Amino acid sequence: MSVRRNTTNRLTLFRTCGTCGRSIVTTADTPWVRQVERDGKKQATTYFCCEGCFAASYKHIGFFDGKAQERRRAREAARDNRERNRRYYAAHAEEIRAKKRLSRLIGGQNAADCAYQRRKRKLLREEAALGA
Repeated sequence: MSVRRNTTNRLTLFRTCGTCGRSIVTTADTPWVRQVERDGKKQATTYFCCEGCFAASYKHIGFFDGKAQERRRAREAARDNRERNRRYYAAHAEEIRAKKRLSRLIGGQNAADCAYQRRKRKLLREEAALGA
């Protein structure tokens, strides 16, 4: 949530921390707020008393530890797509060849259409230049 105006009479509410259950005094500008899933159906605004409780509200460990890039690199290194890709292309080789063959046949028609449109645009430009 964000504060749009710096007002002196901000509404103060008593809420419970979403992690530890402690009672806290909050306003609209509290920094420890996020949407948390409730009852498996809807998300609800949940308030937290401190940064520790806010960090603990995330399911995955170490959200604030600054090692997200390291974990991402490790995941990418562990994921080796070459074998999976090789199996896919071996299984679909004939289908891929047929698509390429069809695109080459259609390619001649596309080239003719493009040439026709190019000539048409050129004539329209010349006509517009003569008319102006």
